[in-house]
Amino acid sequence: MGINYIFFPPQPPKPKAVDEAAKTEGTEKEKTTNASPKAEIKKATSESTKLNPVKPEDVKTFSLKTDSFLVRFSSLGGRITEYYIKDHKEPDGSEFVIAKDPKFQIDFDGQTEKAVELTRGQGFDFNIIEDKDTIPFSAYNLVNFSSSYNADTKTVIFEAPSIDGKFTIQKKFQFFPSENYFKFHFTLKNRTSETIHISPTKSDVYFRSFSSLGPILKKKEDFNDRDNAHYFRYYYLDGSFKDHIDGTTTQGFFDNLFGSNEGKDTRYEIKKGSNDKVDFVGTGSRYFIGVIDPLDDKPAGVLLDNRKGNETGVLLVYDNWKLGPGEEVNLDYAAYVGVRELDGTAFRDSKLDPKINKDSTFAGLSESLDKSFNQGITTPLRNGIVWILKKIYLVIPNYGWAIVIFAILFKLAFYPLNKKQAESMKKMQELSPQIKLINEKYADDPKLKQEKTIELYKKNGTNPMAGCLPMLIQIPIFIALYTAFSDTVDLWNSPFLWIKDLSEPDTVFTTPKLAFIGTLAINILPLIMVATQVVQSKMTTVSTDPNQKMMMYMMPVIMLYFFWSMPAGVTMYWTMQNILSIAQQVYTNKFGKSEDKKPTNGGPAPANNSQAVARPGFRNQNKKKK
Repeated sequence: MGINYIFFPPQPPKPKAVDEAAKTEGTEKEKTTNASPKAEIKKATSESTKLNPVKPEDVKTFSLKTDSFLVRFSSLGGRITEYYIKDHKEPDGSEFVIAKDPKFQIDFDGQTEKAVELTRGQGFDFNIIEDKDTIPFSAYNLVNFSSSYNADTKTVIFEAPSIDGKFTIQKKFQFFPSENYFKFHFTLKNRTSETIHISPTKSDVYFRSFSSLGPILKKKEDFNDRDNAHYFRYYYLDGSFKDHIDGTTTQGFFDNLFGSNEGKDTRYEIKKGSNDKVDFVGTGSRYFIGVIDPLDDKPAGVLLDNRKGNETGVLLVYDNWKLGPGEEVNLDYAAYVGVRELDGTAFRDSKLDPKINKDSTFAGLSESLDKSFNQGITTPLRNGIVWILKKIYLVIPNYGWAIVIFAILFKLAFYPLNKKQAESMKKMQELSPQIKLINEKYADDPKLKQEKTIELYKKNGTNPMAGCLPMLIQIPIFIALYTAFSDTVDLWNSPFLWIKDLSEPDTVFTTPKLAFIGTLAINILPLIMVATQVVQSKMTTVSTDPNQKMMMYMMPVIMLYFFWSMPAGVTMYWTMQNILSIAQQVYTNKFGKSEDKKPTNGGPAPANNSQAVARPGFRNQNKKKK
C-alpha cells in the first residue's frame, strides 16, 4: 500500500458560540486543529444551521477516573473529549509505567497525574452521521445534550432530541474500575405517531466512534514513512481482517485499472458483508488501539474515508433504519482502549470475562479481537519474546540490559546451529587456498570450475550452504524480534547508556540544514553495528569471486541504510548478535576441532596446498613429471 504524509483532516467551520463553549472545556487541541485546515468540506448539514447557539455556561463537563484511565466528557456533542492512559497495575500485580517522560505530567481535577493522551481533534464522537458528505463531522457535535453522571457506577448518560425533533437519542457510557474496557449503550426512540426513517434521505446511517488515535509527539510535517505507518485503521468484516494507513486512500492499483473508478465518487468507500456482518472496527497507533465491538445488532458494513490526510477512522454502516410509532432501537457495544498487548485485553474481574461468565455484560465479545493488534503472522513468537523481556526486567529493571541478556540467551538457545555454522566457516577458510587455485586454473571454463569446486567440497565433507541454514531458520524469529522491539510500549522512553529512548534511533547530534538532504541525524549504534558486520564478514567470507567480494563490501552499506532510522533496541540487539558471532568464530578457529587438519582430495594429505589442488582431475600430471 502507498504511504503518504499525513495532513490535518478537513474540519467544518463552527459557529462562534460553539467555539466559545469549546474554550470553556479547555480543549485547546480542537482550536488548533480547526485553525488552519488543509482542505475544505461542505458544511455539516443544512439542518445544523437551524440549531440555536450554545451558551458556554450551558455546556457541562465530566471527569472520570479508573485504575488505568482518565476520561473527560462534554455535553456539547455528548462525546469523549479527552482520553488518557496512565500508569497502572498489570494483571500479575507488576507496575505498568507508561508516562516515563516528564512531559506527560498533567493536571486532572486539581491533581497531578502522569498520563498519555490518546485522543486528538474532535475526540471520540460516538455520534451518528446522516450525510456522508459531512464526514468526519457529525452535526450532533453541535447539539448540547442533557447529561448526568453516577460516580458510584461510573456511568455518564447523554440525551437529546434529533435535529429534526422526530426521535430521541440516548448515549450511555459505563466504565469499570479495574478494566480496560467500557460499555456503550445507544438508544434511538421514535417520538412521533408515525413511522420515521432515521436518515432523512432514507439511506444508510453512519456511526462514528473512534477517530485516529494518538499520541502525536512531533509535527506532522516532520513525519517520515515509518512514522506514517504507525497510524492505521482497521475492520473485521466477512471473517476477514483489513487495515489501512491513516491519511491514505484504500484504493489500490487494480481499483484504478482500466478506468474502473471513472465518474465515481472515490472520496468514500462502503464495504458490506456478503455472509458475515461487521465484527469490530477501530484505529491504532504505534503502541495503542481503540476498538469498538457491536455486541448484538451487527452493522451491515463499514465506510472508509479515502480523502488525503483523513483522520476519520472507520465508520459503521447501518441499513436504512425506520421506527414505528413509539418504537426504539437499542444497541450495545464493547469498547477497548489501551495497549496493543494481550495483557491489556485481559479482564481483571473474572465476573466480567465472557469466556468465564456467560452472563457477563460483555457477552458476545469477539473472539478475534486480538487481530486488531496488527502485529503480523509472527505474533505468537513476538509475544513470547516480550514475555521473556518483561521477566528479565523484573530482575534487572532496565530494558537495555534486558535486551543484552536476551541476545545472549538467544545465542545460547541456538548454540548447536551456530556451532555448526562456525565450524563450516572454519572449514571453508581452510579450503580457501585450494578454491583460489581452482578459480585461477579454470578461469576460462566456469562450468568445469564449478564442478571441481563441488568435488573439492564433497571430498572434504564441506557444505557451503551449512553456514546459511542457521540464518534462514532464524529469519521468522528475527521478524518477531523486530516487531517486539519496535512496537513494545515497555521500550518507549526507556533509556540505556547514552540512548535516551530504546524505541527511537540513538541520535546524539542533528546537523544544521544541508543542501538537498536537509537535516541529518547522527546515530552511533548503526555505525557500531556496521563495523561489527564488516569484521564478521571478513572472518566468515572465503570466496574469491570478485562479484561476491563486492557484495561483501556493499552489504554493510545496505545494512547501514536500513538500520539508520530503526529503533535503538533493534539495532542494539543486532549489534550484540554480531559481537557474539565474532566471539564464537574466534573461539572455533582457535580451539575448534577439525575432522581433518589438512584438506584432502580423498588420498593421503599432500605436502602442500598446491599439490592438493593440482592432483584432482589432472590426468596427465604424472606423465609430465616423467
